[in-house]
Amino acid sequence: MTAKAKSGGRYMKKPIRSKEALLNLLTVLALLLAAGLTFRERILPALREYSVVDPGEAVPSGLRLEDLTTGDTVELVDLAPVTSLAVLASCPSCERSAPVWREALEAAGIDGIRFIAIAIREEPGTRVWLQRQLPGIRAFRPVEADRFLDLLRIEVVPTVLTIGDDGRLTRRLEGAIPPGEATALLLDNTAGARGTAE
Repeated sequence: MTAKAKSGGRYMKKPIRSKEALLNLLTVLALLLAAGLTFRERILPALREYSVVDPGEAVPSGLRLEDLTTGDTVELVDLAPVTSLAVLASCPSCERSAPVWREALEAAGIDGIRFIAIAIREEPGTRVWLQRQLPGIRAFRPVEADRFLDLLRIEVVPTVLTIGDDGRLTRRLEGAIPPGEATALLLDNTAGARGTAE
């Protein structure tokens, strides 16, 4: 066999090896992509679901709110006991619900009630809307809106969250509620807080 034939044989093997290496690389990339998609589509949602706060569970620390009037920040759990109304100024359902909450606050007597409004997103006119719809009520916005909405499972507005004096979420109500129920909710949370303080 000549040197030419030997070298030709070597050249024949090189393209086969490079094809194998390319196929191996493509296989590894496909596996990494599949693992990444599985993590994003299956594992992350499961972890988020696990960390969602349901009634009876403690509200985690670190859910900070910015006071829309003063700019000060406070943790949601530090406001407990509190009934909070998560709203969006551009939401028609929130517009219809605001008079119900005004009436409930008047019926319950606003002085002893721990009630706040949380604008889930500050849109143009949010502050004016809140002052007009819920006068005298402290209004906030979440500092980390996505985390706040995910952890407290706020998917629609209005959403009412009641937090007891022990920092646990006691109720989550979505959508508009009747005036009598709103008043009872405010009085119940306030009475519960007074009862434990005594």
